[in-house]
Amino acid sequence: MFDLMSTELGELLLKTRKLEFSSIWKDVFSDESFREEILDWIRWEQLYAEGIDELGQIIGTYSSFTQSLNPEKVAGTPYTLYDTGEFYRSMVISVLENSIEIDADPIKVDEFGQTTDLFQEYGEEIIGLTDENKTKLADELVQRFQQKVARILQGD
Repeated sequence: MFDLMSTELGELLLKTRKLEFSSIWKDVFSDESFREEILDWIRWEQLYAEGIDELGQIIGTYSSFTQSLNPEKVAGTPYTLYDTGEFYRSMVISVLENSIEIDADPIKVDEFGQTTDLFQEYGEEIIGLTDENKTKLADELVQRFQQKVARILQGD
């Protein structure tokens, strides 16, 4: 009698039992540098470089008055939402069962003690990924999933 499970193919079949989506998902997102990379796409590529939200819309532009108060904020250029950096530093990714959630502390206090809720002012879309960055994330996830599956099947 032929015992398939005692062959290399049988061993491989046993290893496939370890292929659980949720486990691989959590493992991929356990990498802190990967989560920071995703947040940097929002912080630096979307907000700082282009001043856009997840829809690709410019969230606002600086006025001449703003430029007169702060020459670094040139009239007509998009808002970056970066003054002290506190908003950028507050961004976090929560890993859920089969999705991720990006959040931040939207409350900004200016030098006069006045508070602004950035989500109310500009919409929660300011912390979402653009379609381009969602595609980049999907591509990166495929790569990371493939690497993890290969390691599992190789017995690592």
